[in-house]
Amino acid sequence: MKKIIITALLALVALAGQAQEARIDTIVPKYLINGYFFREMPKLPDAVPSVTRLKDKEGNSLVAIGLNVDLPKSVIRQAIPREQVHNAEQFLNGVNMMATMQELTQAKVKADGTFYSPKAGEPFPQFSEKDIDGQVWTNDSVRGRVMVLNLWYSGCGPCRAEMPELSTWKEQLPNVMFFSATYHDADLAKRITDKHHFTWTHLVEAKDMMSWIGTEGFPFTVVVDKEGIVRYAVHGTSEDKRAELLAKIKEADAE
Repeated sequence: MKKIIITALLALVALAGQAQEARIDTIVPKYLINGYFFREMPKLPDAVPSVTRLKDKEGNSLVAIGLNVDLPKSVIRQAIPREQVHNAEQFLNGVNMMATMQELTQAKVKADGTFYSPKAGEPFPQFSEKDIDGQVWTNDSVRGRVMVLNLWYSGCGPCRAEMPELSTWKEQLPNVMFFSATYHDADLAKRITDKHHFTWTHLVEAKDMMSWIGTEGFPFTVVVDKEGIVRYAVHGTSEDKRAELLAKIKEADAE
């Protein structure tokens, strides 16, 4: 019996060692280029690149580069096999998400770089969007009430960071309709908003609204008065911007 126990323990130790070795052997690359991972920057063809930095859930990061041409076979041969890359799927999912966001946000950008985005003094556009629970909201749903709309997506760190603070606005101003909007589906939106204690009404799969980002960044927040007129709109977030937003919301609500 003792011999059997010792043999089993030795087997477990060996398996643990193999698991540890597997973890050590995986590689966190420096670059992800057109879906291929690299330890060092290879010689790339002349092309127009898009560049961003991606992180996995453990905080490891790499530079993701998208080229508008295919990589030569000589470059592809230098790539790290995906099965050897630590959290490869997380990085690839991040690239896919960035590609989706670029497609949605750039969809209505004109050749001269201009795009439509709600602006102060203009009527808020007609909309019809569903929330996490499937309820459909339209302009008529908020008629006669101040509305605030915050556009975000999961890869936007500043968007996630401000969510808990934005939730306090809803507590301060119960008569105001607070909406967030994202292109994500209900399941993903719920996971993120629950994690960050974001208590607004969350519009999901709101792809048309994403075009309002254009060449500017997330988040994008709009304040609409009781008459349906945009009172204030701002891209990005900071302590000063949030203070100005809250002041505009209180001003519109008091009228």
